[in-house]
Amino acid sequence: MKRFTMTLLIAAVTGLVFAVVGSAPAADPDLETAQWVEVRAKLFGDRPIDEQGEAVQLDVPFRPDSAALVPVRVKSRLPQSPERFVKNLVIVIDKNPEPLAAVFHLTPEAGMVELTTFMRVETHSPMRAIAETSDGKLFMTAKLVKASGGCASPPVQLALSPEHGQVRLRVQDTIVMNEPNWARVSITHPNHTGFQYHPVKLTPISAHYVTNITVTFDGRPVLVGETTIASSEDPNFRFYFTPRGPGELKAAVKDSRGESFSQTLQVTPN
Repeated sequence: MKRFTMTLLIAAVTGLVFAVVGSAPAADPDLETAQWVEVRAKLFGDRPIDEQGEAVQLDVPFRPDSAALVPVRVKSRLPQSPERFVKNLVIVIDKNPEPLAAVFHLTPEAGMVELTTFMRVETHSPMRAIAETSDGKLFMTAKLVKASGGCASPPVQLALSPEHGQVRLRVQDTIVMNEPNWARVSITHPNHTGFQYHPVKLTPISAHYVTNITVTFDGRPVLVGETTIASSEDPNFRFYFTPRGPGELKAAVKDSRGESFSQTLQVTPN
């Protein structure tokens, strides 16, 4: 009887262990796409990418209210120091017409890695945030976004606004020297994707979108963004910079038609 009881106990424990092992989370098939395989090879080759830790975080709604205005926030807990810092943030939307949505180049002048913007998602797709550190390591997180028609949705602006190209800079109310402070750059721009149609004439609208944003403080680079049709209409970006003293915050913007716009803001401690 004791031997029979022990056999049942061993069987029960073995079954429990099997159940625990068998229930280990597998790779999400919705996040495995042919587009990502191709983009990954082009961008990173066979370099290893750490997907297990929390070095990079992606906040994006699973079902956004608008596919043309999807809020996106990318963060990293890795410190920005001259010895080691996040030098690139890459955003990929696998099933967009152009999967490489944006690349942001950072420097230690940022002080903190947190970028917020709005993007377009054309169809149900994984969105990925990849952080590359100055020592060449890669970290990634991915989330599924269920949206439809973000790149082809009719634009709000059919004609260029009288404020077309206006760049606005804003910083937090109380500036703290030698600490990360948030700033925002926004651009009045239609950001036409080339996949949109005039809602009345039903004629295609030519692509016209922001391609580059360069932010400097006191002449030193803080953020350089290479953007695509994935950015929303009237794109804006919230980021961090670390002032060491009073100086000029400058944002320079270029678009796909060769237009250039800029704005400066004097930053002083309160």
